[in-house]
Amino acid sequence: MKIFKGIWIVLIVLFVFIFGCVNTNPIDLGPSEISDTGNNPESPAYAVDIVTDNDFIDLINQIANTSSGGGTTLSKNSNNLFKTPTSSDEELSSQNEYDHLINIFNAISSKENLINKMKQFRKAVNNLLKYENRYEYYAEVTGNAKTKLENALRQLKDLDSSASTTNLYIDFRDVMVLNLLIEPFIFIHDNHDELVKIIRDSSENNIEPVIRDEFTNLVSTFEASYSNVDPSYFSNPTFLNDLKNTLDKISDISEDKNYLDLNDIFVPEAFVLNWVDDAINLSDFLLKTIVEINEYEIRKTDENGFRKDGKTTIWTFGENKADNISITLEWYNTPLIEEDLPKGASITLNDKEVNTSTTAIDVLKILDSALPNNTLTLNISFATPINLESTATINYSLKFDFEKLNTSALDLKNCNLKINDGILDILNVASITELTMAINTRNFEVLSSYLSFISKNLEFASFSYDSGSNTTTIKFEYNLENGAVIETLEFKLEGITLYDLMNIPITFQEKFSHLNPQKLLFLKQINY
Repeated sequence: MKIFKGIWIVLIVLFVFIFGCVNTNPIDLGPSEISDTGNNPESPAYAVDIVTDNDFIDLINQIANTSSGGGTTLSKNSNNLFKTPTSSDEELSSQNEYDHLINIFNAISSKENLINKMKQFRKAVNNLLKYENRYEYYAEVTGNAKTKLENALRQLKDLDSSASTTNLYIDFRDVMVLNLLIEPFIFIHDNHDELVKIIRDSSENNIEPVIRDEFTNLVSTFEASYSNVDPSYFSNPTFLNDLKNTLDKISDISEDKNYLDLNDIFVPEAFVLNWVDDAINLSDFLLKTIVEINEYEIRKTDENGFRKDGKTTIWTFGENKADNISITLEWYNTPLIEEDLPKGASITLNDKEVNTSTTAIDVLKILDSALPNNTLTLNISFATPINLESTATINYSLKFDFEKLNTSALDLKNCNLKINDGILDILNVASITELTMAINTRNFEVLSSYLSFISKNLEFASFSYDSGSNTTTIKFEYNLENGAVIETLEFKLEGITLYDLMNIPITFQEKFSHLNPQKLLFLKQINY
């Protein structure tokens, strides 16, 4: 169906480029019967004004024709709604695809009055979502409004000209689906010029260099002197001194001269993400909408997504009752994990255990509660015996602080992936010789001191060894924008010496096979 081709073109572009409090008191949701257009923009009835707007119909048709090369439509079956549409012309060149995207953006940008209507409609949606009995909402469409709406739906759904119904209604799902469609349109309209520039730069390969000239020059100079480095060079004091001086000069490129970090390598504009706040708010909006539609469909529709009371709505108009037209009912209760986790393993998402009884909608509700200004934390832990005397534990954590992430621009270089230039003191023949001998002679005290020295100069890693209990702890941490994103991976090995640790022939691949992403059923459902 054309309208859904349009939905996915917009949503895909948006995400690649890269609700309020519940009110128990009745709210004025407008008339229970809609006889004409010209409704209050703060009422859900205003959806009829938007869908019947000639600019809206023209826009959807332009998008459908531009994306498919003709007038090809999509079924409204949810399997297609939540599936990336495939271009009807697989032989299109990349340049043509870029041109098609620009045409879509231009079409959206040209509909100024329609976009203003869509922005006004936000208030109606917010009012509806504050209503405790919002899933009960519906209004009958009659008279001139019904004539206009049926005519619009016949075009948008590519139905026969005789398609009609005795009684036509607009309900909660219709309002939410329309709202799902219009927000990406608004975003593209408001950011048209920037998006078109990105597309044109990509099509013309106008990619700005990301590596600093100073870094490139220093590396090139060093490589000119040492083109084929082998292990024997690390016993050469001249080589070690030149390597140390080169790295020290690199660490002086950016403002923080005590560290070798990403800013010493990449230009200031590199890896800066724009519209992060918009992406977060749109993600919040998308999740909220899906969760709300799911609750509506569970309460109000049959297993195929048609209303239990038999009312024909915008969503069900012209559809075959033998088809499944639900948006969420086919996948919402799909288990996230196919098999029980192995013994010693656990997964939590915002402190809620994830197991075979955890469904797709459970996860979406957790994500919904985290966005747009709260935190989302994933923890994975796995403990397993290595042998009778020793145990290995792996802890992984990923935390998103959306309040900190909710900013217009995010510099991915502003993180703790940096090395204190004090580590360069180890680049001398005496230190390297001592470290090598400690490894060969199993001098754990010397080896531990070197490993501790190295880890203390790595902002993203730490190492500790307790000789009394033979416990080794190695921890890696990625910290973006002072805690906006924190990712940690910790290995703890108990009852095993450093030497045994370096030589033990063990793999955890088989033990972790239960956590294979291919066994997450919900992901399979989405990626068909």
